[in-house]
Amino acid sequence: MSIRSLSPDVSLTRRRALASLAAGAAGALAPAAFAQGSGSPWRPSKPLRFIVGFSAGGSADVLARLLAEPMGKYLGQAVVVENIVGAGAGIAMATLARSAPDGHTIAMGAPGTHAINPAILGPKLPFKVQDTQGITQLVTQPNVLIVNKDLGIDNLAQFIAWVKAHPTAAYGSAGIGTSNHLCGEWLSDRLGLKLSHVAYKGASQVITDLLGGHIPMTFDNITTAANLAKEGKVKAIAVTTAKRSALLPDVPPLAQVVPGYDLASWQGLFAPRGVPAPVLQELYKATVQALNTPEVRQRLAGFGSEPVGQSPAEFAAFLDAEAKRWGDIVRAANLVEK
Repeated sequence: MSIRSLSPDVSLTRRRALASLAAGAAGALAPAAFAQGSGSPWRPSKPLRFIVGFSAGGSADVLARLLAEPMGKYLGQAVVVENIVGAGAGIAMATLARSAPDGHTIAMGAPGTHAINPAILGPKLPFKVQDTQGITQLVTQPNVLIVNKDLGIDNLAQFIAWVKAHPTAAYGSAGIGTSNHLCGEWLSDRLGLKLSHVAYKGASQVITDLLGGHIPMTFDNITTAANLAKEGKVKAIAVTTAKRSALLPDVPPLAQVVPGYDLASWQGLFAPRGVPAPVLQELYKATVQALNTPEVRQRLAGFGSEPVGQSPAEFAAFLDAEAKRWGDIVRAANLVEK
């Protein structure tokens, strides 16, 4: 029976007792959400689950494991990395979206999860983007345009001349909808060409065929591309960001010849929608502190990645801009699934 439905002859004392009981019950729910005393920063009550939707040993997985220990020290609980691979990390994000919004489950996202695949798949996406919320952008890094070393192409000007003479030349990617696929699509569009896209099941197969001369070029992550270029196995022609990378300081940006060309790859940290603001804030602080440790910064520099660490609000605005940027490229390339 609710207080409102009591008959008029119920005593004032009973009304007050019931009201006090209801208020006490409501107040008892609050500590369950935070498991902390009033005024204390939130701390997890058990180990955190850090979901990564990409294979063990890949760049996203390495980044997660690099951050896990310093994040755990800040939060006072272990941060356990778990790989859940499939559907372009969509299964991992679906797992995150179904998790309790209590701060104990986080996941790694990227352009594919929150900008590219939502534009391609629409309602077929394995999760709803709005069922996740961003904590912070972790890092950003360019992809690198690399070509077979036997093509005789040594610089960006020579590449542009070659590709205009071969307007249907093929480039490989790790799959439809990956950032390296769309880097090629946007270059084709900006140059008025129709470069042929060859989708592989993974980046390693792309590199094998590039080295073997079966495809002339690809866009690859900077860590792999820089190693191959330094070993003399490929020629690094340009980075896909508007500025140069410290890992390849002599390689110019494509924007030098294609004004406005600026496509960065990135990784970000996400939580389920509904995580309370104090919890989200502590996850953000733990992440930023981890990104700023000397060991992490040194390792990131070696990968060609720049730490970011935006606030949750800044990250939300960034995600909106990324959804438009990549979505426009998807639509221009007619990649939207019907």
